Amino acid sequence: MSGVSLTPALPVHAAVLSQLHSESFDEGWSSQSLQTTLETPGVFGLIANIDTDEPLGFGLFRLSADEAEVITIATRPQVRGQGIARALMDQALKTAQENGACSMFLEVATDNEAALGLYQNLGFEEVGRRKDYYKRPGGTHQDAVVMVLKLS
Repeated sequence: MSGVSLTPALPVHAAVLSQLHSESFDEGWSSQSLQTTLETPGVFGLIANIDTDEPLGFGLFRLSADEAEVITIATRPQVRGQGIARALMDQALKTAQENGACSMFLEVATDNEAALGLYQNLGFEEVGRRKDYYKRPGGTHQDAVVMVLKLS
């Protein structure tokens, strides 16, 4: 999607990010949880929008020593598939490299085909699985795929 602009996500944005996260996942994160995460050393966040202050997506990432991690990425359901998550990931990868990270890790549910496709397209490779990691409505579970991308 052309015209995606990215701004830093700050603790003051926690309430709106919580709402967006709840739109994106079965178990959305609370405002307090997001605020605490954003206040954690090494964590950085990005908010994506287009021609408005209304966030269409956001990502939280962590830098630690020479590694980076995707904590979460959320995109409003009505704008999925339009390049917002890709823009967030492209900037996060750039920021991680600029800060000395040699690799970026993430985990994603096996039933999140769009996210798996994005990460594979970016060059992430599966390095493990966490059995029944994600709980779904109705008591079902999905495995988490652990992925890594070498940055250097």
